[in-house]
Amino acid sequence: MRVFIIETSNMAPELHGGLVGVEGSPNPTAVEKRECIETVSTYVMDGWAIAADPHTPIGWLAAFTAETACVPFVNLTRLAPAGPRPKPAPARVGG
Repeated sequence: MRVFIIETSNMAPELHGGLVGVEGSPNPTAVEKRECIETVSTYVMDGWAIAADPHTPIGWLAAFTAETACVPFVNLTRLAPAGPRPKPAPARVGG
């Protein structure tokens, strides 16, 4: 899993606490899923917004964690340029 910080000083006020992007493998292990939830939870407790592709397993976990914590979530697929995209692997439940 990769976590990256997105500069938000010139964005909407609700994003001024910071924006953290989350990206992971198409078939995350149970450890990677747990790491995602723990990492995202740490940032949302400090008021950071979360950005990810909710069509991927890790992105979905990040989105769900952000929603549960009532912090803003930015869907990265809506920011991507139009054009063909590789089809993501189906999300699997469990670990």
